[in-house]
Amino acid sequence: MNMGNDKCEQVWKSLRDPEFRKQLIDEHINVGIAFQIRSLRNRQDLKQTDLARKLNIKQPLVSAWENPNYGKYTLNTLKDLAKAFDVGLLVRFVPFSTLADWTVNVTSDRIAPPSFSEEEDDRERSNAQIEALVQSAFNTTEGSKSLEPSGPFDTVKPTWVSATKSTTQKEFALA
Repeated sequence: MNMGNDKCEQVWKSLRDPEFRKQLIDEHINVGIAFQIRSLRNRQDLKQTDLARKLNIKQPLVSAWENPNYGKYTLNTLKDLAKAFDVGLLVRFVPFSTLADWTVNVTSDRIAPPSFSEEEDDRERSNAQIEALVQSAFNTTEGSKSLEPSGPFDTVKPTWVSATKSTTQKEFALA
């Protein structure tokens, strides 16, 4: 937790009270999950009826889940929602500093993370941009004469490769 932040300091001081800690856990779950469901649904341009149809349930249940006073989520419900939104689900016990950080440093991607397909599209765009930069570096001209590769990787096509335990130095650089 960034202790330089006034809000973080205030939350940290409040955490010294055991009743506040209990209340923070309840509020984080009840309000946080309700807000995430609504935010994820909105991010994916779904109406409550659309989400209900995806989950094979009735719309009033979606409305109840989006109510911060509901508080009766089951792990199966959360797993079903994660699958419907195509996002990961992380259920963990954490130190209060992590919970406070999550509460204070809220971002739109923390509340409504991108779906797998959104992430994949972003990665493909980033990879295409990187490949274009590398390709332009290989196609750089000096005057009217093209620079020809002359090193140990002169036959290597510029495609990024992720490292694994068995990756050699040559494979790690470019493939």
